[in-house]
Amino acid sequence: MDAIHLDTIAEYNEKFGFEGVNPHINVVDFNETVQCKNETLSFGFYIIKLKNKYCGNIAYGHTRYDYTDGSIFCIAPGQEITIDLMEEEKPSSVCLLFHPKLIHGTELGMHILDRFPFFSYNNNEALYVSEEEKQFFMESMNRIRQEIKQEATSYNKNLLRLNIELLLEYLMRLYDRQFESRSPINKEVTNKFMKQLHEYYVHQQTQEVSLPTVEYFANLSGYSTKYFSELIKRDIGKSAQDLITSYILDVAMNKLQGCNASIKEIAYELGFQHPQHFTRFFTKQMGCSPKEYKNKL
Repeated sequence: MDAIHLDTIAEYNEKFGFEGVNPHINVVDFNETVQCKNETLSFGFYIIKLKNKYCGNIAYGHTRYDYTDGSIFCIAPGQEITIDLMEEEKPSSVCLLFHPKLIHGTELGMHILDRFPFFSYNNNEALYVSEEEKQFFMESMNRIRQEIKQEATSYNKNLLRLNIELLLEYLMRLYDRQFESRSPINKEVTNKFMKQLHEYYVHQQTQEVSLPTVEYFANLSGYSTKYFSELIKRDIGKSAQDLITSYILDVAMNKLQGCNASIKEIAYELGFQHPQHFTRFFTKQMGCSPKEYKNKL
């Protein structure tokens, strides 16, 4: 199914039957519309969506949790979502929509994706909220909704931006808390990653070998690359990339010491496209070239 792209908030309003006053921002309540069907959509603006209808167990990555109070999804421009409603199910959610034009030229506009990593989530990842946290979200929506109704002035724009930034900072606290609340699950993911890392070259023997990447292991775990990287780092204090680098180096040292293969052959076995890349990698990590290391041995 091809995705339908909605570039502006006006297009979103028209599609789902919402009224809009400000072309760059809106707060919408899906309890007030019936114009929703199963389809894939992409957007030219940011969406922060509170799903507050009980849906039973929720899949988070490859793990299931029972979060009955609600969940928040954050979508950045260019990302896709797929609406897949059960028969006769009516969505129950409140959304904040704001276009990049509203925050262009501001500190928030320039660094929003760096400061708030939950916009990089996969669609099966979300911030799960309690009833109290859901209430705070709704109060934020009401403040923004009231400000949208005000006359469009420079003060009005600044207040809208400040309210958006306040909400995002609050969501950042939920994001951090989520790593703590899932500590046992995170440990399980880390242990699985270490096992997969050690088995990587064994499983690659019958196909063209490439260097292992964080994205590869994140996909195996069912998480977005950014969330997976953050999970590993918070769990053991080292990034997933650092662990991969250490592992490749360890395999390289063992091969240089324990087999008669040439440095060129070892480079290809490890997944480097060119032997020179392997030499640069090894020299950077060890302070000497693979040839010098082998000669010392």
